[in-house]
Order: sequence, then C-alpha cells, then structure tokens
Amino acid sequence: MARSRLLAFALATALAFAPAQSNAGIIVVPPVVAQGSSGTGVFGLVGCVVSLMIAATDKGNKYKQELTTDEALTCGLLYWIREASRNR
Repeated sequence: MARSRLLAFALATALAFAPAQSNAGIIVVPPVVAQGSSGTGVFGLVGCVVSLMIAATDKGNKYKQELTTDEALTCGLLYWIREASRNR
C-alpha cells in the first residue's frame, strides 16, 4: 500500500514538472466551406414529386381513392409501406 502511494506521488510529481507546450489542449479547427450546389435540392424535390405521382396513380388505379394527407406528406412512401404490409 505504501509502495503504490509512493508510486502515485512520484508519477504526479513527474507530470506536474513535465514541460508542456503553450497550445496544449487547444484544437484548431479549420473553417468549413460548403461546396454543395442547388442541384441536390432540385433532384430531391423532383424525386419526391415523382414518387408522389406514382403512388397516387397506383392507389387511384387499384382502389379508386386519393392519397391520404399522411401518405402525401411522406412523398408516397407511407402508401408503399402500407401496401407491402397489406400484401402479406
């Protein structure tokens, strides 16, 4: 027990007097410049609209109904999920 205390004291003393750089612990993060273009937003919007139109057409042909609000807000994905679970 005395040996471990002596070892801990020696280690603490060595660390206390160890040389440290003036910038120790400071992390410099370079600024991030966005390189994206508006094309990704356009493709996302077009994909949502196309998915919505396909889901609405399919539901109209099969069930003679319109998409619900929840199905339309999820770009038609909720319709496809319910359709997949219905077929099981």
